[in-house]
Amino acid sequence: MTRTISTLAAALLMSTAAYAADPGVSDTEIKIGDVNIMTGPAAFVGKGVALGSKIAAAEINAAGGVNGRKITVITEDDGYIPARSFQALTKLIEVDGIFALNGTSGTANVLAMMPLIEENNLPTVVTTAPAELVYKPVRPSVFTFGAKYADAFYAQLKHISSKPESKDAVYGLIRQADDFGKEIEAGYERAVKDFGLKDGIRLRFKKGTSNFSAEVAQMQQAGVTVIVNGGIFAGAANILAEARKLGMDIQSAGVWSEGIPASAALSAPAGYDFMVADYVALTGESTDRFKAMAKQYVSEEELAGISRYTYVTYIGLKTLAHAMGQCGQELTRACTIEKLKALKDFDTGGLSAPVSFDNENQLSGTAVAVYQYDTKAGAFQERTGFEQY
Repeated sequence: MTRTISTLAAALLMSTAAYAADPGVSDTEIKIGDVNIMTGPAAFVGKGVALGSKIAAAEINAAGGVNGRKITVITEDDGYIPARSFQALTKLIEVDGIFALNGTSGTANVLAMMPLIEENNLPTVVTTAPAELVYKPVRPSVFTFGAKYADAFYAQLKHISSKPESKDAVYGLIRQADDFGKEIEAGYERAVKDFGLKDGIRLRFKKGTSNFSAEVAQMQQAGVTVIVNGGIFAGAANILAEARKLGMDIQSAGVWSEGIPASAALSAPAGYDFMVADYVALTGESTDRFKAMAKQYVSEEELAGISRYTYVTYIGLKTLAHAMGQCGQELTRACTIEKLKALKDFDTGGLSAPVSFDNENQLSGTAVAVYQYDTKAGAFQERTGFEQY
């Protein structure tokens, strides 16, 4: 009898030790990490991202948490610098003992963190950097929510070219001379071939360029009437401002980063009703419902800062919580990863197309919708619903 009790006790201790091996989980709490851009020129992006995690955690906790455990989000600033991203995640893992990661900053940043993510088998949902480099090759614990830039631009050009007024349009591309720009050009090239577009000119610029007078002048000389604008934030706005200086009558297709209030405010003075395509909603009933819900958990100032970056991270944490919830009381990283791999048609309340990670790339959110900014109304208007491209 003594031997039997000792054996059972040893087995129980081994089971408890195996369960306790995964950090970040207690009887009452689950710690989720967030590496983000909280300082520097792109801080307005990071603050929108962090807000999404905050709202999701508050909503989940108000409903009882994940099987009774409350979610705590721990944010570390990386200033959009990859080396700092690595340091931030190191701190979250070794000091804070996080269970999983939701905020992942930019593409280069998440790639810098990837060795730590893989080494620790850390369940990670990437929402702000859905680049092919992140999900190819696939990493077992990494799940990506987002679309390709190529598909976003293809969707916009499909919409523009379908309009009668675009029958004789001349298209021009301006993009960064890097992998980001290459993906935009891939969407442009596909649209040119599929829709028989008149390809007037293709231009490249170095990241960080602020003066586009020469490039836009070349576009005017080429007779461009539709600018495929690969600039982001101030860069995109400066391209449109130069076009206005030259009196160009154009349409513009842009990066989804231009679908946030701060970016729209930069571009609005040029007076063009520019387009963007996104894998999350920018307006409509779903965003109205979200903001009404969020009022319970954030300040008026934070509410005004809600953007597409808020929606993507909110969705990321909701999918992560759903997977953790399916693991029951004995929550482990391995179980969470398996449940994320099996995720199929997770409903986001219309903030995006349903989320599914049950595919070879563990990639979802690839459907995009097209929106146009109305400069007079100061708001985005939906032009197409979510579609796969």
